[in-house]
Amino acid sequence: MDVRIIVETTAKTGEKRTEELDRLSLTDQFHSQLGLQLEQGKAILAQLQGSVLQHQIEEISAASRICPRCGRSRPVHDYRPRVFDTLFGRFRGRILRRRKCSCRLGEGDALSPFAQVLRHRATPELKTLQAELGARHSFREAARILETFLPCARQHNTTVRNRLGKVAKDIADTEPPACETISSNPLTVFIDGAHIRCRPEYQKRHLDVAVGKIETRDMCRRFGLAPQAAISPAAQLRRDLDALGWDDRRPVTVISDGEAALPNLIRGATDGQVKHILDRWHISMRVQHVENAIRGLVQRKDFPGTTAILMTPAETLRWNLWHGKIQVAGTHLQWMIVDCARLAKYDLAVRDQAQRALARCHDLHSYLTNNMGSLVNYGKRYRRGLPISTSRAEGCVDDIGNARMGKRRRMRWSPRGAHNAAVTRAAVLDGRLSVSNHPIAA
Repeated sequence: MDVRIIVETTAKTGEKRTEELDRLSLTDQFHSQLGLQLEQGKAILAQLQGSVLQHQIEEISAASRICPRCGRSRPVHDYRPRVFDTLFGRFRGRILRRRKCSCRLGEGDALSPFAQVLRHRATPELKTLQAELGARHSFREAARILETFLPCARQHNTTVRNRLGKVAKDIADTEPPACETISSNPLTVFIDGAHIRCRPEYQKRHLDVAVGKIETRDMCRRFGLAPQAAISPAAQLRRDLDALGWDDRRPVTVISDGEAALPNLIRGATDGQVKHILDRWHISMRVQHVENAIRGLVQRKDFPGTTAILMTPAETLRWNLWHGKIQVAGTHLQWMIVDCARLAKYDLAVRDQAQRALARCHDLHSYLTNNMGSLVNYGKRYRRGLPISTSRAEGCVDDIGNARMGKRRRMRWSPRGAHNAAVTRAAVLDGRLSVSNHPIAA
């Protein structure tokens, strides 16, 4: 079978042009396979792209020579060679530069109708796809995928990395579109920290990346940033909040694991209008540690049995914290500390176990004391259907941090590189990184 590929274009003026691209003979493929091979398809796409671009450039150049004020044809200054990267190949062409018209005194001496389009020497679609693949895979793997499936020019890992950085900067600098839905529903911010390996020249083992999710009843938005590399973490988070319709009168609730730096990021973005809630899961795990240590102490055969408070199960402490009885839980925990310390002073066989239980009680007491203002009635919030844990943020740690920058990747990051990857990957997971809605495509 012989295949003939012809391209026919029709300009706005009605002029039609026909060009034969290629001829294919598929007679030898009848018994082996059907359709086109990958290399044949890539070659056809590259030829089609070159033909369409050439016709577009000629049509735009001819139309730009007509002065919109007087209707006369403006003279040509020169033609300059330009290289233009697209998804379907690298195009080399001659670009027109025109002179100013005598009726337009404010124009420059030499103007090109392609100044904005060819400014970055690449199409927005190519840059966006490079950034998306670079956020999902390693930079070398992203370059290999592009070269394998598309007839684009040879890709390099540094090009993918640099394009991802530019896209991340555009995402951070662009104001979000105005939210059409105006609601008084509270915003809930789930935030957590991810630790990734740092490059040796920064003289530290790990970098801290703040990731999380902002939710309302009908919308959500992921975010990721490296606070030490972001120009203004507060401004970036404020843009994420504005994208969901936040204003100064709308309450914001932050749920975190108790690290002070994380809710402070949201306080900086909202000028302090934040209600912080301590994650229920982290409290429960520390209570579980106390419960296991006390159970191991009480169940020993040589336990003296002189302390009645230790015989009370640790579920009492958990129940009080769940129902917001903070003072009762604190008093119960202090009595447990006193009894464990009393047992640890005696030369008994249970001393080591008592010291272990005492350390767990002290750890829980310090954790609750440092976050006293963030403890709420978790049972009441749960019955009302309100969130009480950072499970969404933990999922973002896996999706944004560990999946792209985790230890299994065996990569080391600079603060700027980690920030760019986190910003871009959050946009990719939300579906915000596309040619139609990304600022570089405008």
